[in-house]
Amino acid sequence: MDLSFTLPNKKEVVVSEILYKDLRKMALYNDSSLSNTIDFLESFILTKGLTVVEKLFAFFILREKCIGDQVAIGSKKGKVNIDLHVFKKNIGTFDDIREEIDVDGIKCVLNYPSRFYVGDTDFIFSLIESLEIDNEKVTISSLSKQEYNKIISRLPDTIFGHLETFIQKNSSHFNILVYEGKESMEIDKIVLNMLDGSFSAFIVKLFDCIQDTDYREMLFVLSKRIPDVSFLINSTYLELDDYYKLYADEVEKQNEDLQKQNAS
Repeated sequence: MDLSFTLPNKKEVVVSEILYKDLRKMALYNDSSLSNTIDFLESFILTKGLTVVEKLFAFFILREKCIGDQVAIGSKKGKVNIDLHVFKKNIGTFDDIREEIDVDGIKCVLNYPSRFYVGDTDFIFSLIESLEIDNEKVTISSLSKQEYNKIISRLPDTIFGHLETFIQKNSSHFNILVYEGKESMEIDKIVLNMLDGSFSAFIVKLFDCIQDTDYREMLFVLSKRIPDVSFLINSTYLELDDYYKLYADEVEKQNEDLQKQNAS
């Protein structure tokens, strides 16, 4: 099922639900590379042409609707659950930093990056939102990897100086305070820089919420009540968690009734 919502900047976004079986697939991607995992997660965002800030918000909504709104983060005292609403509130609205420049006759619009940094050397070019070459306008985020590489290979070397100036001018906008920290619980603040790997790693951790043994255990337990395993794996984690709690409550009541019968 697809979900639609409005971002703080009023942009409409559509995403596809992340199902229980997808969490298993993601665990396999985690064993390969950060790039593969990010590509897999981005496949659930159906709306194209988003910046990484907009994608981050989309992932927050996706995490909340499909897995839950509690995110475990590390502290010096162990794992602590933080409500996703805190993250969204801290980010709030994001400033418009869009800027139009002319580079050797090529009109470029610069903005927040459209791609997540995963160690690729050509990442800097994703700061280009669109460009116009020979009266043909190209939106960078809509290109395939092959088209992207072909386009950036045609750009003049002078573009690097413009991109570096844009980064320096907007350096504060590329850092996002997701969590201000909590001294009493010894939780450090979380600051993400969308120009380095911290941004991508944080997103992966949002969805890295179930171990392989836990995955099998939930299916084993719930299949006693719901034999259709296909139905289970095509449900969201949030839905299965509700079923699991209902089943646990039922078992607990049965045990209480049995104890009462044995006592009488």
